[in-house]
Amino acid sequence: MFFNEIKSIIENKLSPKIYRIDSEYYGLYYGQINSKKHIKKILFTVDLSLESIHYAIKNKINLIISLNNFNNNPITHFNQLLINKLNLLSRYPLLIFILNSSFIAAEGGVSDTIMESLYLKLDQTLNVKNNRGDSVPIGRICVPNSYTENTKIMTLDNLLKRIKSNLEVEEVLFVGELNSEVKKICIVGEDKLNINYLRKALKNNCDCYISGYFDNQIASYAKESRLNLIGISLYNCNIIALKKMHNILSLEFPHDDFYFFESRDPINIFN
Repeated sequence: MFFNEIKSIIENKLSPKIYRIDSEYYGLYYGQINSKKHIKKILFTVDLSLESIHYAIKNKINLIISLNNFNNNPITHFNQLLINKLNLLSRYPLLIFILNSSFIAAEGGVSDTIMESLYLKLDQTLNVKNNRGDSVPIGRICVPNSYTENTKIMTLDNLLKRIKSNLEVEEVLFVGELNSEVKKICIVGEDKLNINYLRKALKNNCDCYISGYFDNQIASYAKESRLNLIGISLYNCNIIALKKMHNILSLEFPHDDFYFFESRDPINIFN
């Protein structure tokens, strides 16, 4: 395939460019390219770790598609870890394409993946405006299927157990009463909870919010607002979502080679 072919599919369908949030990086992140550059081997990864870059070079990858870049801030100085990564990349002429929040918002992306994995029913999207005025469906507002069928209410305890089982996470942080009924759930697949998104969820009458980990200040705000709040490591969700993109593109380009780098969740749980 040519680079412009895969770029077009990603930017217009799988992780739309218009869903980029403000100053977040999106698109070609490393390497020089022309639109007719031939791509034979593609690697998918959640993070640009040293291990994933080693793997890419070892397998002579032409293009890395990563959810996250080196860091979310401009590179103002070169620490040793960054220098090590750039030294590795300089040894082999590959390209890196970054998805960031566009893939959280995309159809089939991270927020969708969490909703589908928990067998929830979509009610509406949670939309935010970026600095270009585009509406970004960053989250999913859902209702429990059992609740819509009027057969059995869902409690916070039921939902927490489903999260641990279906998303295969060892630790779940929460705010709320375990026996409280959950009727309307907002899901935003970001690793760090955004207080502005949480407030929008409250305005949409959500009584539960699922996202990445949160701090004491946000926990106190949720408790005072009578909002059930759930925080989890999203690593497994990111893996599942990226594997779906991997499968779609491998079917679209059956004569090319697709790889997936999967390390363990960097967050460890001490029992």
